[in-house]
Formats: sequence, C-alpha cells, structure tokens
Amino acid sequence: MVKIKKNKESKVMVGIKCQCQDRAVERPKPLLRQTICKKCGKIFKTNRTEDICFKCDK
Repeated sequence: MVKIKKNKESKVMVGIKCQCQDRAVERPKPLLRQTICKKCGKIFKTNRTEDICFKCDK
C-alpha cells in the first residue's frame, strides 16, 4: 500500500516584516572597498586611498 501525504498549508506570512526587527540606527559603511589595480588590472579589496595592489606596490 502507498501512503498518501496530505498537503499541509504553511502559516508563514510572506512579505510581512515585523517592525521590531527594523534597525534603529543606520549601519556604518564598510571599511574595505573593492577596487582595480591601475598597473596590473587585478581586482582587490583595500582600505587605502591608493588604487595599486600590494604586489605592484613593492
């Protein structure tokens, strides 16, 4: 005999978000930014103002 499964309806409300989960304070910007090296074209993350990767910097 094969058991027949009944479809159970989900009681989760889609698209509704509780206001108590909202952030009270704005989050600060991340310290690292993604940039492209001007010499070799490598994509890397840095917190420096220069757009040169560590390998090309040496």
